[in-house]
Amino acid sequence: MLHRELGQLPRPQRAGGHRGGRRLNEAPAQPHLRRVLALRDLAVVAAAAIGPAFSLATTMAPMIAAAGRWTPLAVVLIAVLMAMIASGYKRLGERQRDAGSSYAWIRSAFGPEAGAYGAWILIVANVFATLATALPAGTYTLDLVAPALAANPLAVALVGCGWVIATSLLLWYGLKPTTTLTLLLLAAELGVLGVAAAVAAAHPRPGAVAFAGGGVPWSGLVAATVVGIWMIDGWEVSASTAEEAQGDAGAPGAGGLLGLALTSAILIAGIVAFERIGSAAGFAGHDRDALAYVGGLLGGGWEQVLTLTVLLSFAASLQTTLVYLTRSLYSMGRDGVLPAPLGRLDRREEPTAAIVVIAILSLAFCLAAGVSPTAKNAFDLVLAGTSWFLGVLFVLTAAAAVRVFADTESKRWSGAILPGTSAVILIGILAAALWGDDPPTRGFIAASAIIGLPLALWRGRAARRASRAGGGQQSGVAFERQRNRFDP
Repeated sequence: MLHRELGQLPRPQRAGGHRGGRRLNEAPAQPHLRRVLALRDLAVVAAAAIGPAFSLATTMAPMIAAAGRWTPLAVVLIAVLMAMIASGYKRLGERQRDAGSSYAWIRSAFGPEAGAYGAWILIVANVFATLATALPAGTYTLDLVAPALAANPLAVALVGCGWVIATSLLLWYGLKPTTTLTLLLLAAELGVLGVAAAVAAAHPRPGAVAFAGGGVPWSGLVAATVVGIWMIDGWEVSASTAEEAQGDAGAPGAGGLLGLALTSAILIAGIVAFERIGSAAGFAGHDRDALAYVGGLLGGGWEQVLTLTVLLSFAASLQTTLVYLTRSLYSMGRDGVLPAPLGRLDRREEPTAAIVVIAILSLAFCLAAGVSPTAKNAFDLVLAGTSWFLGVLFVLTAAAAVRVFADTESKRWSGAILPGTSAVILIGILAAALWGDDPPTRGFIAASAIIGLPLALWRGRAARRASRAGGGQQSGVAFERQRNRFDP
């Protein structure tokens, strides 16, 4: 059975006799990612990847436009769904410690072709996520230093490229320094948001969203929930650091749950408080800088403070998104789904090739966004694509958890029932949202999803052939165990 086979896959030995994170027959001299992250670091990575300040700044207004005063309910709903899926992530991480996280688990559960399609979805979703972070970072930066250029798409894209380069260089320097800086940025971010929310809650304004009447707009609640996937996404980044995490195999999953719980509480409290001072029309007029609008209402220099806080949030979130992408590409290259050089480490045991490729891809897409008629149009398309593909990735990973743990009584509830139930609900939400999207957005999402199918078959079969031949870093014996583990 699957749960037995995954547990039996051999792990490589580190120099000095320590056990590594891969479950393949590698030589002891093979370099491995260094274990440098404690549980605190993992929770910080998860919370910072969500980026509460920039999430509120860029998605609170669209969610309020869709769901009105019921927006906190949409956040609660998506937080609960994510926690249910995070339970499956934790169980999968305990079973298979792999930097590829979702991609690796889908591959283990359903085979190389399905794994390659999961790789495609992961890359598309998170390259979009990088853009959805870098482009607003460009806008906010220009708002501070050159307001006249803040509406210029090319200027926004160029500044966004600067953010990508800076965060990529920091990540190249090392994961531990990256998480140390991220901790400082996150602490400042949460402190400012907490004080701002308290001040807003204590000074309600007539005509604010919170005091509007009317019942629950169910279609709007669905739309807000889909956007909420992007708002609350990021906690899963901790899973991609599994091979760099200290302690037992459950630490990355525990860090993801802690980060998710902390940030969800901050987001819900912030929206509840800010809806007490902002009007529907006000938020509609500030759909990409909602916290600047809130800061203007609070007065006393709060606009500048919150704008700077959003920039700190962008920096932390962009760093952690790049961590997720680079570690995922490293695992994919190591398995033969992507070119083998991506699966190699430099002399410092860092995946430099993966970092360089992700930086180049992100820069290319940022520059492409610069030719959009407006920065807003580019961001709207990116946000829709990110939210939808992230949802699909969560559904596929939850399906892998169901496949693995459905027949394991002691882990069935947390490993299969909770993530499986959440996946079914998410499928309904994603389908309803896709149906309600405008034709260009639907076409864009459909084309991206379809393009991945032949690519997945091609790369999945290539990985299968390479594994059978013992190519790359994966032995034929280990692959055959994976291929046959569902046999009775």
